[in-house]
Amino acid sequence: MKFVSGGTISITRENDIIGSFKASAFSPMQEQIDIDVNSADFAGRLYRRALSERENFTAYIKLVADLSPGAVFIGDDRLASEFDESPQATQADRAHRQNERRRGSVTGLLDAVERMLTQSALVSLSRDSEQTGIYEQLTKNTLSGTARLTTSEARSALEDQIELLLGDGIPLEQYQLLSMRQLRNISTQLHAARANDRQLPVLHQILKPYLDSLGDQIDSLAPAYELIDTYVKGVNKFLDRKELKFTASRGIILVGRNGDPLHPDSLSSGERHLIILLSRAILATVTQPLLIIDEPELSLGIEWQRDLIPELLRCTASASIQFIVASHSVQVMGAVESADIVSPVEAL
Repeated sequence: MKFVSGGTISITRENDIIGSFKASAFSPMQEQIDIDVNSADFAGRLYRRALSERENFTAYIKLVADLSPGAVFIGDDRLASEFDESPQATQADRAHRQNERRRGSVTGLLDAVERMLTQSALVSLSRDSEQTGIYEQLTKNTLSGTARLTTSEARSALEDQIELLLGDGIPLEQYQLLSMRQLRNISTQLHAARANDRQLPVLHQILKPYLDSLGDQIDSLAPAYELIDTYVKGVNKFLDRKELKFTASRGIILVGRNGDPLHPDSLSSGERHLIILLSRAILATVTQPLLIIDEPELSLGIEWQRDLIPELLRCTASASIQFIVASHSVQVMGAVESADIVSPVEAL
């Protein structure tokens, strides 16, 4: 793999069938780093052997990360705890990482996704705060002497706008992004009022700025809602008799069929694999443009394998994410256009 910077990453083998491998990384800014890897390493956890037996492994992975900062590699050991024991790490850093390892990779990823989804909602609301305030607009309308509507026109305008806002806003309530309680109460009182109530034009002039502002909030929150809804429904599509939930007040939680909280460790290996892959995909929409996944079909049933690629693409539809997937599964590859598949013969 050659980079525009002049750096390279390569893996070579003594011959096509047997022999050890040599992994090399080179940057114009420093010397080339080589690591010899025996075939036997792949029988166990490669990263553990490499970390304990090869002093230059940490330098190698750091150089690879420097060469490809926009890429995330999701290997077949994704259920194993991650590590980062660089020589520059402080004692506090090591203690924090040890704590993260004890919590598990799934828990750590769910925490990261929770922060991302919450931040997305906060950013959306902050955009709305820059718009004209309700009372400022009400004052402007009153002082400008805006012509009043007739009683029937005022009622019709209010009912139409409220109905539209409820239709657009109610879905946001399930994630506590917005509350429509006040609007529902207003709608109830409006329907209880007499059809010819003379106060309706005045009420329209008072409520119009509030309704417009609420519409702006719903529009601002739409991208955050789509992101959250896509992730939550994508994960739950694969879970059996359990559910992932997200609310602005509680964040992400996993619950069983009785509503009892579940720890990620209680999930099956296939469910944890799926949460890791979908979480990495949703995080990549704001962090990395490239996801490399090795054997995504691990621990997945046939039906899940068929649905995996479409769900990954749905989770990243809001961003330009590129996937490179290595798979032996006909079901996984069946979701990909044949023109986008590179066979081993073509790769040589």
